[in-house]
Amino acid sequence: MSGWFVFLVLVAATNPPRLRPYVDVRTRPAQTLSAALIVLGAGALLIGVAAGLLDALEITVETWHLGAGVVGVLVGARVLVAPGLTGIEVPDGWAAAVAPFAFPLLFTPQLAALLVLLGTTGSKTASIGWLAIALAATIGVCGVPHRRPGLWSATARFLGALLVILSVALVVAGIRDV
Repeated sequence: MSGWFVFLVLVAATNPPRLRPYVDVRTRPAQTLSAALIVLGAGALLIGVAAGLLDALEITVETWHLGAGVVGVLVGARVLVAPGLTGIEVPDGWAAAVAPFAFPLLFTPQLAALLVLLGTTGSKTASIGWLAIALAATIGVCGVPHRRPGLWSATARFLGALLVILSVALVVAGIRDV
């Protein structure tokens, strides 16, 4: 996978416009930075143990390719239908950095599946770097004022469609490798 493909799929998986109403860098800078660092650390750990994880689960990389693609397609389709998140209450204080900012808003199932895939198919250092850049882009977008909800919703749907397209490419690559 090329670097741009990895970056696009990571940004589509995090979907910053979808998170924007819940992650406000301007009012909670410490919690947002802490959450991003927690996700980066957890992602780096997941990338580092990816090969061992797949061996322990007795899953081949090709099968994981298919699984990560299917998860991405399902999540992307859900975002296309309903781009907003519901039922999320953000706590105050240090707990806001862990739940729900880091888990499950930033560190989502589709992101975890992609990180395991990146840990087994590409350079671990480059994958961690692309994750850091995608998280920085997410935090940057979340710092923009939330003035036009329709625009944010349309952008979230666009990234959901992009996630579907890129995930189909992962499925096709997984089928081709099998």
